[in-house]
Amino acid sequence: MKKLLPSVKLPPWRQILLLLFCWTILPFFLVEVIMIVSEPYLFRGLYQYDPDMGFKIRGHANGNNQFGFNDRDYPLQPDPDIFRMLILSDSFNWAGGQQGNYTALLENQFREHYGQHQVDVINAGYPGTHTAEQLALLKKYGLQYNPHLVVLGFFVGNDFVDADPYRKRIIVNDLYIDIDRRQELIIFGYPIIPKSRLLLFIQQKYKIFREAARSQQSHQLPQSQLVATTEAIALDEPETSPGILSLEKFLDVERGRMSFCNIEKLQNGDRDANINYILDSISEMNAILQARNIKFIVAIYPDEYQVNDHLLNQLQSTFYLNLDDYDITCQQNILISHLESNNIPYIDLTPRFRVEQQNRHLYLFQEPHWNSHGNQLAKDILFEHLVKITDSVFAPEEK
Repeated sequence: MKKLLPSVKLPPWRQILLLLFCWTILPFFLVEVIMIVSEPYLFRGLYQYDPDMGFKIRGHANGNNQFGFNDRDYPLQPDPDIFRMLILSDSFNWAGGQQGNYTALLENQFREHYGQHQVDVINAGYPGTHTAEQLALLKKYGLQYNPHLVVLGFFVGNDFVDADPYRKRIIVNDLYIDIDRRQELIIFGYPIIPKSRLLLFIQQKYKIFREAARSQQSHQLPQSQLVATTEAIALDEPETSPGILSLEKFLDVERGRMSFCNIEKLQNGDRDANINYILDSISEMNAILQARNIKFIVAIYPDEYQVNDHLLNQLQSTFYLNLDDYDITCQQNILISHLESNNIPYIDLTPRFRVEQQNRHLYLFQEPHWNSHGNQLAKDILFEHLVKITDSVFAPEEK
């Protein structure tokens, strides 16, 4: 008969470690592996990883077009009788939905002006992007439309602030993750990040839950308190959106954007890397379009604190700011100086928005995008400038 091997009895502390490994560490590791391997199959939301741009929006998801833009599909080769303009920007090209966004309103205005469809206005914006990333978007998708004119919608609130030359914004399990493009690790075509995907997923869901709860509290505040975040005068009822932020978060976001214009930091060159990266991207965009004989215009979109004195005063009182320390339109000043020195046409929406904000809400309540009035005003301003270009194209030749 064979001798049975004696059983090995582990010391109690080793038994505890083994159980800990089997019931916590090993399952956690397996979940991490599953989230990496299953990403293309389980996380099929609006966004997906893109090796060139970091992320893209899935084509034909939630009514988007073939390139994931907030618009209908257009044939890539334009009708010879149609003037085609492409509007690049960020999430401002999403506010109002596909029909209420200023780009759709602009196309409708051109149709009304000419009595027929003679101008395509193609919405080519991705949320969460800055100008340099929109340059990549133009190269990869925008130029395929063969436009006659490209309008770059530049949001001063964060296009400079977000412009880290080494930032690559990727999507991991439907989450925004900013990585250093110089250190990106790709395995089997997907990025590997030095963070727990499971923990990031849990953190994101908790953050959404917490922010939703705070936003709900904002809705329940008395009207007298709500007005403090917009205007202290009798205006129309402020519009809200699913992306509404809590008052605390909204003011913190606006303060962060305003901090870019701290005069001392500007003078010390603390913003130079961001500024130069964006200005170089605009110059490259201009060169690419000039080489193709495509017209180029930059449209400058203001942040709410720049046009709403009541919001500016609230930022001052909440964070004890000295407004003399800030040049609150520094982004416009920097950008316009560059555009004029390079003979790049531009449309600054700031002055008109500042005037109109005295009479009606132009931004969503505690959310940094335009409401229906803001989209309408943006459409009006852009149309006044752009119709001069299209009229010159469609004007009958003089005999």
